[in-house]
Amino acid sequence: MNVRHSTRSTVLRIIGGIAALAILIAIGVGWMFARGTFQKATADFRGGVAATEQIHANGAYRIAKYDHFFDLCAAIQGKDAQLDALKTELKTATGQRAEIVAASISGITGARATQIAQYNADSAKADTAANFKSSALPFKIDPTQEHISCA
Repeated sequence: MNVRHSTRSTVLRIIGGIAALAILIAIGVGWMFARGTFQKATADFRGGVAATEQIHANGAYRIAKYDHFFDLCAAIQGKDAQLDALKTELKTATGQRAEIVAASISGITGARATQIAQYNADSAKADTAANFKSSALPFKIDPTQEHISCA
C-alpha cells in the first residue's frame, strides 16, 4: 500500500507540475500578445507575405501596372505630336499668336518632362511596378530624345 501511495503521490506531483507549467506558459503567451511582442517579432514576415500577395498574386494590380506603362508612353507620344504641330505653327505665326504658341510649347515640354520622369521612376521600381512592364516598351526614356517609340 505504501508503494501504491508513493506512486500515486509522484504521479500527482508530475501532473501538478505539468499543469503549473502550462499555466505559466499560457500567462507568458497572453502577456506576449498583450504587449504586441509577437506582432513586432513577426512584422517583417507578415509584411513580406502581404506585399507578395498585393503585388504578385493580385491580377488586377498586374494588369493595372502593365497598362500604366503603355498609358504613360502613349501620353508622352501625344505630347510629341502636340509639340510637332505647335512648332510647325510657330514657323508662320505672328504677333500675339506666336507668343501663345511659344508659351504652349513651353508648357507641353514641361508636362512631357514630368511624364518622362514618372515613366523612368516607375520603370526603376524593379520589385513592384516594373515587374509587369511589357518588354516591348523602352526600359528608360531619354528626355532629350525628340520622339519616343512605344513599340
